[in-house]
Amino acid sequence: MDAYAAHIENSYQRLQKGDDTLCRGCPNLTEVSDPPSLHNIQLNFKSVSINTHRYLCNCKCVYCDLWEQRERGTGYPVLPVLKSLYAQHALAPHCFFSWGGGEPSILKDFEAASLWVTKKGYWQNIHTNALRFSPAIAFLLHEQRGEINISLDSGSAATYQKVKGVDGFAKVCKSIDRYVNESATPAAITLKYIIFDRNNSIPEITGFFDLCTRFGITNVEFSLDFRELNGHGPSQKTLLAAAFFASRATALGLRCTPFFIPPKEQAEIEALRKHYFS
Repeated sequence: MDAYAAHIENSYQRLQKGDDTLCRGCPNLTEVSDPPSLHNIQLNFKSVSINTHRYLCNCKCVYCDLWEQRERGTGYPVLPVLKSLYAQHALAPHCFFSWGGGEPSILKDFEAASLWVTKKGYWQNIHTNALRFSPAIAFLLHEQRGEINISLDSGSAATYQKVKGVDGFAKVCKSIDRYVNESATPAAITLKYIIFDRNNSIPEITGFFDLCTRFGITNVEFSLDFRELNGHGPSQKTLLAAAFFASRATALGLRCTPFFIPPKEQAEIEALRKHYFS
């Protein structure tokens, strides 16, 4: 942390001397009339994002190509890093820990690292596919020290395999059921549905909500396929399916959140929802 603080101070001094090779093009770089002093920097992180394992996954989702690059490595052990940050007083009292990936639950030291974070009283948000049931996740849900987000993307075993690339629907449903039973509140568990051409049928989405009712899920999230968003855009059928998703969630009294949907597509979805499902 001392080395990191020294790097920040050195970069700051370079900027004051007009070094135009540093931070070039950054929209957050602004001029101020009275620049502050950065001597004796005290680093205190409010959040820690863990994503050293982005190529490590036990799923083969068709909308993701990271799992195809698994030879690029699985990162390094996480727990020693967290303990080091803690020992250097670099973690704020209410620091927030976010696990991305890949799939964090299959990391060799995930259980120990996640348990350590929970027992220190910090909050965790874990993105998991739930193919593997994690006792550490169950513990943090029971202790009300975090939340999880599970991309189910389907309402049936056939579509799950078509989208996720593995035959794991029954296993995931079993994990969800166990997490709900272990959790102090079902609100800590969010089921997500990425809507695109492989799963944008009304019966499939209806099946997804049947599962939500069966498990007692109260929070859902929907998103669009970034490949379509970055290409020719989602089809009208996909946008209509998203409108149905939002409408169905509201009818069931669920908290429904769109995930990184651009304003243009969000406006189209809302217009379809009002026209067909209001």
